[in-house]
Amino acid sequence: MKLLAMLLALGFERLFSPHRDSANRREVWAFLQRLVPSATFWQAAAMPPLLVIVPALLVLLLQREIHGDLFKLPFQALLLFLCLGPRDLADDVQKLRAARAAGDSATVTRLTGTLQMGPEPDADHRSLLGALFIQSHERLFGTLWWFLAAGPAGAVLYRVASRLPVLIADADSPAARSAALLHAVLAWLPVRLTSVLYGLAGSMDDAVTAWSHLRQSAHPDWKRQTWTVLATVASAALDWEDSAGPVVASSLDATLGEVLRMQQRALLILLALAALFTAGIWIA
Repeated sequence: MKLLAMLLALGFERLFSPHRDSANRREVWAFLQRLVPSATFWQAAAMPPLLVIVPALLVLLLQREIHGDLFKLPFQALLLFLCLGPRDLADDVQKLRAARAAGDSATVTRLTGTLQMGPEPDADHRSLLGALFIQSHERLFGTLWWFLAAGPAGAVLYRVASRLPVLIADADSPAARSAALLHAVLAWLPVRLTSVLYGLAGSMDDAVTAWSHLRQSAHPDWKRQTWTVLATVASAALDWEDSAGPVVASSLDATLGEVLRMQQRALLILLALAALFTAGIWIA
């Protein structure tokens, strides 16, 4: 059931991704703030856990009331589709490549800023390449891992938790710190599983080597270390056959294309694992 729901949701996401706008989430955020007009609540440390757990519980209760696979499948596929994105990474990357080719510096700056939004690794591991792999996890793999673990409720749980740190305007408020902590906790294991996927999709030897180096120099901030692992390991796994050293700026367009191909291979590996898991359940 979950595998079929994933395939349907991914198909819908590819069809409708170009028409989805990340600004919609801010409209929902503004609506929620008007619904509960209490500045104290939106600044409180308890707000993010409540805003994450309540929708997930409602989805869980609703799913329990749905009987029959004929209704459960579209319900799961729809919820997963809504939790992906807001756009497929390929859409923004292709727009970035087109803007670079056209010399449109304003669009390049805007898209680069969009792709680098969200959680950051430590200062030594920040790059557009690392940001792309982080965005890949936040837009796709993080939600898929939680969907596999806990169904639609898990997808909603991670979707809301991953967006809250971006939506909270005051980064120094108790709510912002609580949201960042909750996101980091929920992302800790999925990020490492995604790093393994990218290692399998690219150069596994280089990925293992990079990961072992990170283990020897653990970062004191475990939240940033989580994103450092993904940015570093996935970048090291990048299968760059035309260069013996680091990717240089002149090959950026080709590198962006290879990132997208790695994402596709990693996604196919995840779907294959989901298929094996599903087959194992049926056999058992």
